[in-house]
Parts: sequence; C-alpha cells; structure tokens
Amino acid sequence: MGLPWPRLWLKRLWVLLQVAVHVAVGKVLLTLFPERVTQHILSMGQQTGMAKNPRFSHDNWVPTFFSTQYFWFVLKVRWQQLEDMTEQGSLAPNCPVVRLSGQTCNIWDFMQDGWAFKNNVDIRNHRNLQDRLRAAHMLLARSPQCPVVVDTMQNQSSQLYAALPERLYVLQEGRILYKGKYGPWNYHPEEVRAVLEKLAN
Repeated sequence: MGLPWPRLWLKRLWVLLQVAVHVAVGKVLLTLFPERVTQHILSMGQQTGMAKNPRFSHDNWVPTFFSTQYFWFVLKVRWQQLEDMTEQGSLAPNCPVVRLSGQTCNIWDFMQDGWAFKNNVDIRNHRNLQDRLRAAHMLLARSPQCPVVVDTMQNQSSQLYAALPERLYVLQEGRILYKGKYGPWNYHPEEVRAVLEKLAN
C-alpha cells in the first residue's frame, strides 16, 4: 500500500527540496568548475560502464546534467522510489505488461513462458500504448538476448518495481531473487550474471 498520504506528501516535499538543491548546486559548480565537474561525472560513468559504450560519447550525456529536464526526471524517479514496495526474497508483484503483439499478460505469465541525452534515440513520452510499442520495437531491432514486453499505460509495473530510470531484477517462480539498485549509477549487470550463473549450476 505504500506510505500514508500525509506522510508521503511530506516526504515528497523533502525530496523536492533535496533535488532542487542538488540541481542548483550542480549547475553552479558546472558553471564555475566545468572541467572538474565533468571529470567527476565521467568517473561515475566509468564505474557503471556507461562511459565505455563506444556509441555513447560523454559529449552526449554530460551536458544534460543539471538541466530543467534533468531536474524533473530526477524528481520523478526519487518520488517513485518513495513508493517502492519490492523486497528481495518477497513475493514479486504480478502486474500487467503488454507483449509487442499487443496481447496483455502479467509478469508471472511472462516469466513462465522527459530527460534524454543528446544524440541518443529520440523517444518522446508515451501518450498511448502504440507509442510505447513503437519504442519497444526500436529496442527489438537491436536484437536483445531476451524477450521484450512493455508496461501498460497505467505504469503499474514501473511503480511496483520502482523501475525508473532503470533497474534489474531476477524473478523466479513468482519470487524476487535479485533486486538491483537504481540505474544508471548503481546499475550492475555483472551482479545479475552472477545470480543467473548460480541458478544454472
């Protein structure tokens, strides 16, 4: 169920202040010390592997930090994190998702069977399921090594799994075996690989 409404709104207000200060200070520091702040951001990118992608130059993502769009995106993510209901080892929420064919199913069925960087794929906020499916087909064109589904327009999966901006989970038989931290800075695919390799043995 999450936090009671009055408490949730107080926490949201506190998060709003934190994010506003973070962005304001970051913007000032980026203006006064551009090289030093850029180096700090790049070192964070190195830790996550984000800076290692040859198709993804730091010139595409470093300048987007501390922008208005960045502020709203970070605020949205932090507010969603307040309602995170998942715990490793607990029952996984069985929320609806949509296959690329348009068929609605639930996460458990599937298990059994804003802010953007410059020069990145331009995907607008989805206004309907067709927009979301089109975006998923762009991912599919890159031949991912896993099935692809999308959240419904009610964003129930994203909310229940606190998945913005990105998050890795391993689910098995309706249980959460692995719950990753929020990406991109705390996003560690190697942890998922270790869990999957352990399951395979």
